[in-house]
Amino acid sequence: MSTKIITTLGPASGNAEVLQYFKEHSVEIARLNGSHGIIEEHIRVANLATSAGLDLMLDLPGPKIRLGEIHDKLLAVKTGEKVFIEKETENSSVENDMKTLPCQFPIEKSTKVSDIVYVDDGKLQFRVLKVEHNRIQAEALNSGPVKSHKGVNLPYGKIDIDFLTENDHRLIDKLLPIIKPKYVATSFVKTVNDIYRLKQAIHESLGQEKNYYPKVIAKIEMLEAIEPTNLTNLIHECDMIMIARGDLALETTPVHIRVPFIQADIVRCCQQQQKPFIVATQILESMITCPVPTRAEVSDLYRAVVLDQANYVMLSGEVAVGQYPKECVTIMHDLIHYTEITRKPAKSRTKRKLS
Repeated sequence: MSTKIITTLGPASGNAEVLQYFKEHSVEIARLNGSHGIIEEHIRVANLATSAGLDLMLDLPGPKIRLGEIHDKLLAVKTGEKVFIEKETENSSVENDMKTLPCQFPIEKSTKVSDIVYVDDGKLQFRVLKVEHNRIQAEALNSGPVKSHKGVNLPYGKIDIDFLTENDHRLIDKLLPIIKPKYVATSFVKTVNDIYRLKQAIHESLGQEKNYYPKVIAKIEMLEAIEPTNLTNLIHECDMIMIARGDLALETTPVHIRVPFIQADIVRCCQQQQKPFIVATQILESMITCPVPTRAEVSDLYRAVVLDQANYVMLSGEVAVGQYPKECVTIMHDLIHYTEITRKPAKSRTKRKLS
């Protein structure tokens, strides 16, 4: 089995010439990230990818908590600074010279004093100081810029959000009947009941369609999903599993530390059930702005391809918005190819008799 590549469609990869290059260099699936973009743009790039001979994956965003619109493009926080984080409104407020960060979710319902709130893949961290009626007061644990719509993770809180969001249903209804993706990936799965609900939503959207039904991919990124019984059932019920290491790193504690251990467990379970799997997130993250990967990234890719024998490795921002989409795919393609030629059985050799 040869590992194949999944590339995310975006401004850097949404043209025919780049997609043709991808097709010629081990890319098999083009991913539509439902967290970004409008329906019309998804349809446009999906048609380009299909014309290049690539299969499509529609990746539903699920109940992802995100910051709202940050109107001050230069907004930043400093270590020790106190801020409010509250449900997004039309106008950001300032009280007692404290900055207010808008959030698309009523965060105060899922946090308590001393909890840590992670923003933008953990690049910003805040400790909860006070929980109020419609907001929290928090202290910045490090310095950095605050950007619109970045993800928010609450690994110490209990979050009550419907598994399939209004946006998920919209993407299913508007895209499936038109572009007919081969795969639908669903985010923030917890138990197999979530997969049953997704399949029901797909059936309802497709109506009387008899010649098409997508394969379902469960993205493993929640603490509940890695519980042994839940994981076994999810692998059994789905057509493929995605090890979504980004949110997984921030939804399990201690944050970041458990990811390689969890990855090993998921790989083993998938292989036991002979179920294909994807290794995703930040494999070549530095190549968003740099033409060459770090040595650690190459080692991570080696583990996925050679040791884990992943069916797919996935590129996200590296090829969607990065400066070097072709170079990213080339690195992956070359490592996969090198693996193939070095892992071939050595030809038998006639032993020379000793005189």
